[in-house]
Amino acid sequence: MDIIVDGYNVIFKISELGYRTEKCDIEILRNRLLTLLEQYKEKRKHKLIVVFDGQGAGNSSETRAAGIDVVFSRQGLDADEEIKRMVCGSENPRHITVITSDRDIEQYVKKYGSKVVNPLAFYSDIKKKVAHMQTSGQEISHTQEGDDEPTSKYLGPSKSEAQYWFNVFSNKIGKQFDD
Repeated sequence: MDIIVDGYNVIFKISELGYRTEKCDIEILRNRLLTLLEQYKEKRKHKLIVVFDGQGAGNSSETRAAGIDVVFSRQGLDADEEIKRMVCGSENPRHITVITSDRDIEQYVKKYGSKVVNPLAFYSDIKKKVAHMQTSGQEISHTQEGDDEPTSKYLGPSKSEAQYWFNVFSNKIGKQFDD
């Protein structure tokens, strides 16, 4: 099964990602979502595609270390049109689930037999899977509903982010000793 995530639609429906409580760069919000999805993907082996409006870091698409495809809409298209194009161009659209609350996208992809899941329901599933994976049977109260802290605070970095920061700090420490 393929899962296509309407990136900004999901970010702005899930307040726990921090868009309401913090004034921060949209790239930070994107990375929080992608980190959460990377941890979810470790548990679920579906193909995961996240679609955002506009150009990202200069690429129209990239693949994250965890195997998540990140697509930025092409010039002249928005994420909605990109998602519709992916569904109608699919060999088997019945095996696609689209995560969005956009009614226009929902109506369009359902014509092709694709399933649509609301971002809050998807997020709830992610929290359960990731919390179960992280705790290995231990109960953590901060992942319960009603917690004001963003879940990303408790999840920690993904493997790829941890490796990135390890490399950054390893290089800085090495440079200090060379001086």
